[in-house]
Amino acid sequence: MPGMDVRILPGVKQDHPADVMRGEETQIAGYLATHPGFDGVICLPGTHTKWVHVSAGEIVSFRTAMTGEMFALLSTQSVLRHSMGAGWDADSFAAGIDQAISKPEGLAAALFSLRAEGLLAGLNPDAARARLSGLLIGAELAAMRPYWLGQQVALIGAESLSRAYAEALALQSVPCHSAGVEDMTLAGLTAAWSQIYGEAA
Repeated sequence: MPGMDVRILPGVKQDHPADVMRGEETQIAGYLATHPGFDGVICLPGTHTKWVHVSAGEIVSFRTAMTGEMFALLSTQSVLRHSMGAGWDADSFAAGIDQAISKPEGLAAALFSLRAEGLLAGLNPDAARARLSGLLIGAELAAMRPYWLGQQVALIGAESLSRAYAEALALQSVPCHSAGVEDMTLAGLTAAWSQIYGEAA
């Protein structure tokens, strides 16, 4: 519209290791605006989960894991699709987390075992789906250990996915605080407005 002042917030890049975020930085800004003085790690579960170390109100470093996309591909387009249900089994999820955390190098073999166990032992499809999720999130936690170990962790994501990450981290004795995506996005945009125009939105 004529006369409308439009601003586009940039994303964030990291050269080493190479990584980018486009949108999550707004939610991070929202969390820091609503939790001043927070020092720790913000995890943003999603298709491409972000682990972000923040200190003194700034992003220090971040890493992205394609766990959500891998789950979608494996559960719908791989041989494992024949073994997947639509429900959930909390014990199987926890078992997958434990297996992947303790032996992340065995992930590829553990994945195929889901199919084999379905064929040979009648593994319940809901249990298979939950264990697949646990294996993938567990492998992610193993890789991201430097981010969450000994840190306070905030989760910003869809409720069901954030709950899964909170349960996985709780198994490692890591307490989490969860915040809603919409609330943090609005808080981040409000903080950006105030920064640009010097006034409350």
